[in-house]
Amino acid sequence: MILSGQAQLTTQHHSMLSPGDYIIVGLSGGADSVALLHWLCSIREELKLNLTAAHVNHGLRGQESDDDEAFCRALCEQWQVPIEVKRANFMRFTEEAGRNLRYNFFTELAAIAPKATKIALAHTLSDRVETFLLNIARGTALRGLCSIPPVRQNIVRPLIDCTRTQIEGHCAAHGLDYRIDSTNSDNTYKRNYIRNEVVPRLNWEPGQLRRMFRALEADEAYLAQQAQALEDILSAPEPLKNRALRQRLAEQGREPSLARLKELEKQMRAHTAGTVKQTCPPSSHNFKITELTEILPEKDLANCLDYDTIEGVARFAARQPGDRMHLCNGAGRKSFKKLCQERGISPAVRGHLHVLRDDAGLIWIEGMGCAHRCRVTEETKRVVKIILEGDDG
Repeated sequence: MILSGQAQLTTQHHSMLSPGDYIIVGLSGGADSVALLHWLCSIREELKLNLTAAHVNHGLRGQESDDDEAFCRALCEQWQVPIEVKRANFMRFTEEAGRNLRYNFFTELAAIAPKATKIALAHTLSDRVETFLLNIARGTALRGLCSIPPVRQNIVRPLIDCTRTQIEGHCAAHGLDYRIDSTNSDNTYKRNYIRNEVVPRLNWEPGQLRRMFRALEADEAYLAQQAQALEDILSAPEPLKNRALRQRLAEQGREPSLARLKELEKQMRAHTAGTVKQTCPPSSHNFKITELTEILPEKDLANCLDYDTIEGVARFAARQPGDRMHLCNGAGRKSFKKLCQERGISPAVRGHLHVLRDDAGLIWIEGMGCAHRCRVTEETKRVVKIILEGDDG
């Protein structure tokens, strides 16, 4: 099946697009993102879509990165698509840090656009298989086997059922130029090794892969739904119990690490069987702060702070009346109460959230992230990383 037909089936199956959608399209300049933007342009009049491309120049490959940006700008001018570009110098940053920057950029654009409804990314079936294999190597559970989700909140992936062969065929059929990342051939990166050496030897049939992922998605969705409906959590089978505990922690704005799951279960067993206690008192041993040098950490940058922006001494301490904070990716300074309200965190839970403060005020809130003034940027030299002890990742 040609790309356009496959993409149409995928978007219909997952209800990805609606008439009048405003879409932020991630555009790297590679074949996948060029094909995605081209296909969206081909249907924008029919669906009355509003498209804006978003490109991040990480500065990782010097002139080659600048050439990628120039290519994307020229392509968008040719196709009459507005483009927003973010430039950064990520020479000493990890791949995960670059990914976080891209997603944050897309989210920021969607937040400020008055009609933004979707963020479209060009992940393919080939990407999904690579992630599937990487997750297996990490010892993942069912959720990880589902790999890259077709839809997650306002993020949609119309090409998630298309193979790389279909992508390249689409570009060739329509005479589309695209950029080739020179680092893609470097097999020292795990994903490149899987892409270049492992996947070609497996010779999987795309239709079988699509059916497998659909089945895994259905199983995970069903288990999540059943876990949500549980009344007696502790007596439930292990797969449902663990999902229910994760859901309860997420509802409280708390990170669902292995340590927190055990803590919540222990508290529940100490109280009325089958009743979820809505508070989870913090332990004095839940966090540690690590100063890092040379490179950024690979986990969520929201839990990392620029060491050199901390004023005085950073310490875990109770929040104070009038506390306000500008979140790293938020809009302006807001009260602690307002930040909790926006995330649906009940008053009973707020008093038990960990907060980190320095001499100038709040700099980090559990489940929300760091203050804008302490965020990690391309100028950061030293990083403080907040780690939940016993975190299983």
